[in-house]
Amino acid sequence: MRKAIYSGPDRSGICVCGHSWQDHHLCMVMRQDAVMTDGGEENYIPCECEVFGSNEDGGLDAEGNAHCHGYKDSKLKPE
Repeated sequence: MRKAIYSGPDRSGICVCGHSWQDHHLCMVMRQDAVMTDGGEENYIPCECEVFGSNEDGGLDAEGNAHCHGYKDSKLKPE
């Protein structure tokens, strides 16, 4: 079982960039043995932030600077 990225115990649903997980590009989970997490079943995971454009912009902010480099829950400690 892998750790939940945006759901489950002790998750805020808000990225370190200040945007919701719904504001991030949702990447589909392809391996069926990897969808169960400590937060339940996850069929997709949030990736780069799309607040300032599509995922083709690589999650950059409005000025083209690096943003969050993919969803990182604000309640989780950095690894």
